[in-house]
This record gives sequence, C-alpha cells and structure tokens, in this order.
Amino acid sequence: MIEQADLLLRAATVALALTAAAAIASRPRRTEVAGYAAFAVAGIAAFMIASAPGAHATLGLAAFFFNAWCLATPGVVWLLARALFGERGRHEAIHVAALGLLVALSMAGDYGRFRLGPLASWPDAAHMLLLAGRAAALALLFSACAMAILHWRADLVEQRRRARAAFVAIVGCAFAALAGSEFVFGGRGAPLELLLAGHSLLLALSFGLTLVLARGGLAELLSHQPVRGRGLLALVRSDGVDAALARRVSEEMASRKLWQQEGLGIAGLARELGTQEYRLRRAINRHLGYRNFNDFLHDYRLAEAAARLADAAQVHLPVLTIALECGYGSIGPFNRAFKARFGVTPGQFRNQAAFMQDSASQEAKR
Repeated sequence: MIEQADLLLRAATVALALTAAAAIASRPRRTEVAGYAAFAVAGIAAFMIASAPGAHATLGLAAFFFNAWCLATPGVVWLLARALFGERGRHEAIHVAALGLLVALSMAGDYGRFRLGPLASWPDAAHMLLLAGRAAALALLFSACAMAILHWRADLVEQRRRARAAFVAIVGCAFAALAGSEFVFGGRGAPLELLLAGHSLLLALSFGLTLVLARGGLAELLSHQPVRGRGLLALVRSDGVDAALARRVSEEMASRKLWQQEGLGIAGLARELGTQEYRLRRAINRHLGYRNFNDFLHDYRLAEAAARLADAAQVHLPVLTIALECGYGSIGPFNRAFKARFGVTPGQFRNQAAFMQDSASQEAKR
C-alpha cells in the first residue's frame, strides 16, 4: 500500500513539475533566469524518476539521462541564484564546464559503487567520489542560499525580496535534504515512510509553483534582466507621492552629498530623509529605475570619482584618497566597482584622461 502511494506521489509530482517547467520555458521573453528556473524545476521531476524503484530496469539507458539531470540540478540552482541575486555574465562558460565535470564525476561514483561504469573495479573509491560529489552539491546549494540572503536589505524590488525568502526555504530544505540524504542513510536509502513524507512535500512544492505561474505571479522575476548603462538618476515617471519622494531623493543626494557617507544603507538614507524605508525603496525602484540600492549609490560615487580622476588639477591626489572621499571604505571595493562600470581600473582611467588632455593641448598649439 505504501509503495503504491509513493508511486502515485511520484507520478503526480512529475506531471506538475514538468508542467511548471514548461510554463517557465515557454515564456515569450526568454532570459537566463527563466532557463535556469525551468531546468531546476524539471530537476524535481528528474529526481522522482531517477530515484524510483526499478528505474534502470524499466527505462534502460534513459535512466542515465534523468540521473544526470538530477545531479546537475544543484549546480543549476546555484547559477539561478547567481543570475537573480548575485553577479551575472562573468565566466559563464567556466561555470557550466565545471558543472559538467561535477556531474560526470558524481555519476562515475554513483554507478561505480554498484560495480558499474569506469570505476566498477574500485567500488570503495567510487563511493568516496560520490560522497565528494554530494558534498560539492550541498556546498553549491548553501552558496545559493547565501547569495539570496546577502544584500537582502539593499534589494529594491519587492517581488524579488519576497522571492529570496522562498528561495532559501525551498533550496535550504527540499534540495539540500535530498542532496544530503547520502550522508545520513548511505547506499541503503531512506525508509519508505520518510520518503513518502518527503515526496509529499515535493508534490506540494510542484503544485504551488504551477499555481503561482498560472496566476502570473513570477512574471516580473522570470523576465529579470540587469539594468546596464543607465544614466545618473534618469527619472522614468513623474506622477504621484512616490515620484515626489524620488525627486526629493535626487535633490538631497546632490545637494547634501549623502552618498559620501561610508556604509550608507537604505535604512540610513530613510532616516536622513525622514521617510519610511519601504516608501524609499519603492520610489527609487519605480521612479529612478534602480533594482538595487548599491547600484544607486555607485552611480553617484563613480560619477564623482571619474570626474576627479579626469581633473588635471587633482592628479596629485592618490586614488585611495579619492575613493575614501567618495564614500568607499577601502580601495578594493572601489577598484572593482569602477572597473565594472568603466572597463578599466581607476589608474588606467586617469592615464587615459591625461593622454587625451595632452593630445588636445598639442592639437590646440598647432
């Protein structure tokens, strides 16, 4: 009876997870966020299929495909967290290649302990390799949770702020529990009663995702694209109370140079302006076009830093001095932010500006 209930749970979860994944993948505006999300949600279905009793006897070689998909899911969850909450577009090919290597090694260990595959003659070594792969999967999942938690206060997008909590709950509980079961139960697997409870949770998760998607609840999140190259405080709307607050933010930041305060956060700026934090978030996001408070600050600080680095009268000032006076606590974060914005280091930017000024001066003399 329990076995039949488990099979019914698996079938229902597979159907719902694949439905949700298809809904995400078929969106008209495709982004890397949607691609990673579709793969991760389909990974729930892959796990239910690959871990089913007699899967290899029933599916044959197709079982290897589902197993590989299941093993790749923690890495894709990490890529999803990076796309939503962390840095985007850097070393993507390297990350995908590393993920492929992790899947290959984990599969070799998984089958080798049953005396199958290239490690068939070394089952103990295969088991150790499998445990190493599971440990790496757990590290990726916990790293994904850390990315979701990090800078939560600085996130200006309300839907994404709520998604961070849901992401941590789902990944930290469901995915991490599945990846860590090998350490608790070993090759014998978890008791069927415990599996039944876990699979019921996965069914509820798949149903919840399908319901939210059907209502369009994740539309903005899945279409998330980074805002690049936005000019300094380009006001995108001009109506309502929040727009008035956005104009006041712009004026106060420019006149009082609040951005020079080291460690200034959304709560500190709200206190400076005498307003509620949630209203300030909404005003900066909806009317000034920023998705992250740190990006908002960087626009002010980097614009000032670039102007001072290009100023011939300030060529005697060390880069560190300019960084500190622009609100950065140390040279490292300043260098990284500056290079990400302008494509060169502050020193290279200053040299290029000096070269252009010399060239213009020589041209004028002619």
